[in-house]
Amino acid sequence: MQTPARLKDLEHSINEDLSKANLPEVRISSFKLPEQALELTFERETATGVIRDKIWEIINSHYKRLMSELGLLEG
Repeated sequence: MQTPARLKDLEHSINEDLSKANLPEVRISSFKLPEQALELTFERETATGVIRDKIWEIINSHYKRLMSELGLLEG
């Protein structure tokens, strides 16, 4: 099953923000379909503390924006 363009765009924009936040060792590799779960790639084995918090802050901000755009979350 091919990844929809919207999910590819989301993956790209999240990866851009991870890079801008000086988190180049973290990447979203893909969305696993049909579940549409994120597959994250870490160059290091684990992400802890501040780095983990930054990663989830970035990912969650993108999801909230997307959910708002789709009318599934009040902005």
